[in-house]
Amino acid sequence: MMKKRGTIDTMKKILDLITEEMEQAFADAGYEKELARVTLSNRPDLCEYQCNGAMAGAKKYHKAPIMIAEEVVAKIPENGYISGAEAVKPGFINLKTNPAAVADYLNQMEADEKLGVEEVENPKTIVIDYGGPNVAKPLHVGHLRSAIIGESVKRITRLWAIKWLVISTLETGDIRWD
Repeated sequence: MMKKRGTIDTMKKILDLITEEMEQAFADAGYEKELARVTLSNRPDLCEYQCNGAMAGAKKYHKAPIMIAEEVVAKIPENGYISGAEAVKPGFINLKTNPAAVADYLNQMEADEKLGVEEVENPKTIVIDYGGPNVAKPLHVGHLRSAIIGESVKRITRLWAIKWLVISTLETGDIRWD
């Protein structure tokens, strides 16, 4: 089921959104949704994405693949993520994306603080342990590198953590009290 544009509940790849439209088109044409597997085109000069489901369905439905492809193309919605679909012999479906729909989706993702990534109810805990200056040695600018990298990794992971609860520790080095 395709989510309405204008709401981002969970982040999806553009490929997944196009696949959802193709699944609906296959179902509307009377074929199994499983045939609607969309992939990146291996011929980018012709199209951006392709679907070879008509080829797979030809044997099962005892029809020519091009006939299945043409029926499916006729059922693709006009104002979705697919702006152009073409059935080509022997039964491939070439797909082009709708730039306005893709831009709209990306703008919605950008407006969301977590880009539509859903949070997990029971996240796993990870610990980021990064080094700091050794308290027994003189402090210099080189000590900042590890601390800055560690703090950056911690902040990025906390912001985008989907399955983790992030805890950090700062190792300040060891000192011997002999």
